[in-house]
Amino acid sequence: MPLDCIRLPQLLFPAPGVDLTRFAVIACDQFTAEPSYWAHAAQLVGDVPSCLHLTLPEVWLSEDDSPRTRAIHRAMQHYLQDGTLRPLPEGLMLIERDTGRGAPRRGVLLAFDLEAYDETPGAGTPIRPTEATVTERVPARLAIRSEAPFELPHILLFLDDPAHTVLEPLFATCAQTPPLYDFELMQGGGHITGRLVAPGAQTVAFADRLAAHAAPDACRARYGLGADAAPLVFATGDGNHSMAAAKAHWERLKPTLSPAERETHPARWVLAELVNLHDESICFEAVHRLLLDADPGDVLRFLEGWFSAHAPQSAAPLSIAWRHQGQNGRLSLPLAPGVLPVSALQDALDAYLAARPQAGIDFIHGTDTLLHLADAPGRIGFVLPDFPKAQLFPYVMQRGVLPRKTFSMGTALEKRYYLEARAIR
Repeated sequence: MPLDCIRLPQLLFPAPGVDLTRFAVIACDQFTAEPSYWAHAAQLVGDVPSCLHLTLPEVWLSEDDSPRTRAIHRAMQHYLQDGTLRPLPEGLMLIERDTGRGAPRRGVLLAFDLEAYDETPGAGTPIRPTEATVTERVPARLAIRSEAPFELPHILLFLDDPAHTVLEPLFATCAQTPPLYDFELMQGGGHITGRLVAPGAQTVAFADRLAAHAAPDACRARYGLGADAAPLVFATGDGNHSMAAAKAHWERLKPTLSPAERETHPARWVLAELVNLHDESICFEAVHRLLLDADPGDVLRFLEGWFSAHAPQSAAPLSIAWRHQGQNGRLSLPLAPGVLPVSALQDALDAYLAARPQAGIDFIHGTDTLLHLADAPGRIGFVLPDFPKAQLFPYVMQRGVLPRKTFSMGTALEKRYYLEARAIR
């Protein structure tokens, strides 16, 4: 393809006869405060082929995940050996996901070069994270990837294309392509359809449009950047930690390879779904904060004292809501110019957690979910404002990354489901 950091993938996909509704499972970092969701998933799946046997939901993370990791590797090998997963011809998988927002989310599966990705804040690579990495969330994923014969990521990468010039024409010209799959996702995940488009005139035209969009001069003009600025082309919308794990695995593997092997090794690439940030279905929602095993009165007193001691001179106050066991209130955040509410609150919560090690924190998608979870004893939830999606690319280019867990692409049920895989050995 004309753009060096992407290529058409050859996917692995379930064989005919596999129940896709039970095979496809939501991203592992969802419903971490709701173990009942995963218990129900396990009940639905049972022993049939499923991505539940190939991934490690974070709700089940423990101090020693090695038994689960070994079981995942065994299941991967078994699915390859018994034909549960089969290779598809090289091509573009066009995905339409109906989550009930009135318009389907459209994305294209591509392989992205990890040499073009850097999670270091301020890096000038074409592919960059949008939020800070939580380092403790990487090792479990890295342990799985290090011995896995294939990858099964839930990464979504954004393209900043408000004129809808790159992805949308591809879907228009391929609308009559027969779907490879078309089914309902489990547990309210909505409907999903996938069409595999073979290399040809349509994929070449798409690659040319993408290359024109990604051209350095075009990017600099789009954002009013100087001639020496390094433009951002692809930004992680979801799966920051999966990208970080894939990069860590590649950096660990690279020294063991010859220069020629480094150019062709499949682990140099990572599978991700490319979506247009300005797709009608893409809705940014705040990721709220829930403190666990904490005295709510103590939390509020600590935060008020913290903000009083750390308020910048030019601060403008912003009021955010809190909730505890049916009680509601407001907390005033003093914000310096350019500082996001999530950044100010998270700094204070990190200080509280350092001073109260018995307490914990969870990051909650959906206001209703937060309010429900905050009604349990020993918990207090904080409702954060949404982050405008049009500010994403300019903010990342100017400031590096957003604070961790700043936004979510809709609710937890709108997250990507594991379905397609790609060999990395």
